[in-house]
Amino acid sequence: MSYRIGYLGGNGIKVEIISYEKHPAKIAFDMLKQTWRNLHNVEYDPENQLCVDFIVDSLEGRLNPTPFENIRMQVVFKGISRINLAQLTRQRNWLFNSESQMPQAVNHDVIMPINIANSEFYEEAIELIKKSQDLYDRMTAGDKETMKIPFQDARYLLLHGQTADISASFTMPLLVNACNQRLENNTHDEINYTFRVLILELKNTILLDPELDKLDRYIYRTFLNRCDAFGANQKKGFCYDAMFGNSFKRFPDANADVTKATENCLFDYKKLAWYQELIRMYHYQPELLLDGEKEMIERWLIQCS
Repeated sequence: MSYRIGYLGGNGIKVEIISYEKHPAKIAFDMLKQTWRNLHNVEYDPENQLCVDFIVDSLEGRLNPTPFENIRMQVVFKGISRINLAQLTRQRNWLFNSESQMPQAVNHDVIMPINIANSEFYEEAIELIKKSQDLYDRMTAGDKETMKIPFQDARYLLLHGQTADISASFTMPLLVNACNQRLENNTHDEINYTFRVLILELKNTILLDPELDKLDRYIYRTFLNRCDAFGANQKKGFCYDAMFGNSFKRFPDANADVTKATENCLFDYKKLAWYQELIRMYHYQPELLLDGEKEMIERWLIQCS
């Protein structure tokens, strides 16, 4: 039997970078300069103030920002659950290639939410995981002649927590848009963690790449710094979701409607696995915390003491 508790640990969720555009600033400038006929022959140079101004103005929306929609990167999300995979593939205009459970036996690996592991349901959950994996193995044992149930049918009895890998291709604007939603603590958990690992890996890889010039790094740094939940730049909570509202209180309620949704929410946020995961990140992976979350968690810990 194979399982892991939560998203952390040596065999936890990881992100592997396949590729990314090495010269986004040149692409952006060479596209932008076409607007001005007298600039068509200007060569890209990161030391040229004209190039600098064009890049900065485009990033800030004073010039056309669409050239950045041409700059793609490719990554692999490793060890995410099928629940996470279903959420991830809802991202519009992303391109995906997912590991298949059909043509070969799966590598048994199930994510168990940390709150279940810490509950009275733990032993039953372990038993369910074991039964599911044992049954799958018995049904698919043998070769073409002796196998009783083919892989493509046996997989239906695996749990939603069963993990898989998936590759993705996206642009930086698409990543920022995804983070606006997926880094919202009041509505997302495992995919929230996955995007945090992705952003950290991109920062550690791209921003230290010696092949990039200063404008290339400026572009990537600007977009990566924008990767946060909607409202974070205003330090306000905009979550109206009926499940939890703005219960986590990373930032104050943005308006009366958010306060009403929070006061009348359907569930207790302190019972969530994500609540416990954030506390665990505070102690063991603080590099994954976002602006204001350290203070948010410390308020929780004071209330519990």
